[in-house]
Amino acid sequence: MSSSPNLQGVKVQRRKIKPSGNGDSSRNARINDMRKRKRNFFLRISYPTVITSVVLPFLAFAYLIHQKLSLIPEKAATLYFCVIYHIFTILAFTAGYHKCYSHSSFRPKYSFLQVYFAIFGASIGIGPIRWWAGLHRAHHQFTDHPDKDPYSIKRGFLWAHWGWLLKRSKSDAFFREFVENEFSLNEIESDDYGHSGQRSREHYENFTRQYIIWQEERYWLFFLFSTILLPVVVTVYFCEDTWINGLIYPGILRMFACQQSLMSVESFGHSRRLPVTFPSQPFNDKSSSVNCMNPFFAMITFGQNSQNYHHEFPHDYRDSSALWAYDPTKWFIALLNILGLVEDVSKTPTNLVIQLQIQQQQAVLNRRRSQLNWGTPISKLPMITTKEFKKLCGSADNKHRIYIVIQNIIHDITPFMDQHPGGVALLKASHGKDATKAFYGGVYGHSTAAVNLLATMRIGVLASGNDEEVWRRVAREEGEVNDNDSRREQSGSHSTAEAA
Repeated sequence: MSSSPNLQGVKVQRRKIKPSGNGDSSRNARINDMRKRKRNFFLRISYPTVITSVVLPFLAFAYLIHQKLSLIPEKAATLYFCVIYHIFTILAFTAGYHKCYSHSSFRPKYSFLQVYFAIFGASIGIGPIRWWAGLHRAHHQFTDHPDKDPYSIKRGFLWAHWGWLLKRSKSDAFFREFVENEFSLNEIESDDYGHSGQRSREHYENFTRQYIIWQEERYWLFFLFSTILLPVVVTVYFCEDTWINGLIYPGILRMFACQQSLMSVESFGHSRRLPVTFPSQPFNDKSSSVNCMNPFFAMITFGQNSQNYHHEFPHDYRDSSALWAYDPTKWFIALLNILGLVEDVSKTPTNLVIQLQIQQQQAVLNRRRSQLNWGTPISKLPMITTKEFKKLCGSADNKHRIYIVIQNIIHDITPFMDQHPGGVALLKASHGKDATKAFYGGVYGHSTAAVNLLATMRIGVLASGNDEEVWRRVAREEGEVNDNDSRREQSGSHSTAEAA
């Protein structure tokens, strides 16, 4: 056996592995991607609304905690002012921003109403009329679309409630274009105000657009006046309280309460899976909009809890057709109409409301109907001649089966014969015969439940030459359902955006 070579003293040179640039490049790519995402994140933050809806409320709550103060002002006069000012400002938003400018539910006859909507609607702190009303129209036109609905519930509950306000959507360019199309700056004509302050209907849209642009240019001035200056002045000089309490309670906390009330409409009002709100969809279940039947949520949303109704009838000045519904905005607009301050108040005809309710109820019934066994539709049953039927009844293979004819429809009632209250003998006596008269009262008048059970045993249509009654039943049983389905599909395909 040969000896192994002597390896002692032999140096083995290890191969040097040169570092590849791929690792560094991939790491640099990841770092650059993270930096880009971080930069885009900060660019997409809506800083003005972050200040009004996060920073200011946070500072107000921090002050209360630090000073160990209550959420409710200690002085009664300040509390009363907070309640009154809360109602006064939120009505400027719900009646002005929402009903007047987003949906054209009514027309103010005098300029001072537009000024009221513009100044005190700004006190809510969620943007100027042009921006909010434009986005709201997009919400109605593209409800639940993940990109085109600015507060789509499909992007999550928090996004629908608050996220859309704090962070610009990736579809921001689309929304800017949409708002521009809805409230174009290029369509403004020259000023032409009436000496009396009342405006003609011919110039209404031009004046409205002027007021919207006028408010947008002065939005922050109006915000500071209605959220900080006015609450502080009233609290100090009329409520005889401190200026800080005026800033905190009727100023910032009142603003925060109004914001949460309005944002709850787009989150809770589009959540079908929150049983605590008692959600219902009596008008249309094709979208996420629901009526929150819990009275507590009616109070929270300031009467805007019937979103299913509102999305079907957005032009209506009411949030519900029910007389008993809690809806302060409806009462306010109705009062303005009685006083002659507004015109062209839109109200959906009762007949149209009932029609849609019936259509929705029928759609629900049709869905439930489709899940039940109603037997083979008559139109899909095979035609069996009299000769074939006699052969079927006399066949040795079917000697233990019972076939009867009722209204020219052949039924195999073998599975039911042991359960028949009249006994098997009575059924066997009718085997191969026409039992129409016996079934419908000649022997016993069967119930509707018995008729439905009998339908599940159909096997064919007897071709006796008298098919008129058979096809009459086909039209009655199948034609009505198909007609309702087609009508529902047609009615469900429309856009409910009043302004679109």
